[in-house]
Amino acid sequence: MNNLLLEEISKAIGARLFVQFNYNGHTYLLEPHLVGQNQRKQDCLCGWSANTYNNAPEYIAGWHCFLLENIKNLKVMEKRFYKTRPEYDPYDNNMSRIYYRA
Repeated sequence: MNNLLLEEISKAIGARLFVQFNYNGHTYLLEPHLVGQNQRKQDCLCGWSANTYNNAPEYIAGWHCFLLENIKNLKVMEKRFYKTRPEYDPYDNNMSRIYYRA
């Protein structure tokens, strides 16, 4: 686990700040809601993404989970989100362990 990445994501969730990062060749802007470990014991970040900067062809706005090991160039933005999105589950059953949640 990348502790620095986990710490930055946790701070962003706590302050409700957007994060921007590269993932599999695409740049995402995400409202981070939860960071933890999925059922396969992989660390991941779940949040609401309204867009990508370079429009990934398979991209659909909404809830997405990203493996921390594939997140590159994470930036915590100054822009805030003010409430959790519909269908947010702070006790997500897909997670075996939750490190931090909105």
